[in-house]
Amino acid sequence: MAAKTKKTDTTKIYTCKTCGSVTTMKGHLCAPVPQERTVYCDYCGAVESDTRHVCAPKVLKLKYYCGNCGRVAVSKSNVCVPRAIPQKKAKAKAKPKPKP
Repeated sequence: MAAKTKKTDTTKIYTCKTCGSVTTMKGHLCAPVPQERTVYCDYCGAVESDTRHVCAPKVLKLKYYCGNCGRVAVSKSNVCVPRAIPQKKAKAKAKPKPKP
């Protein structure tokens, strides 16, 4: 049985210390800093250094969180202790007071 091998990408990612822009070409940044760890978001396509990145399109699909660690997920099977994320209830409009 052949062992699975991970494909590693040797492309370096740089962040601009001044403006926060992210790119693979450090010549396009005024103060480039190489990132140690990068994550590619499957939902929005952003390249992030924060492994806990949650983008707006993904937030709309999230339904559960883990009761132990707080991790959010789309389905119950993706978390250890699934808890439903409570949906915000719409506030009722106040009725105007009648004039005496």
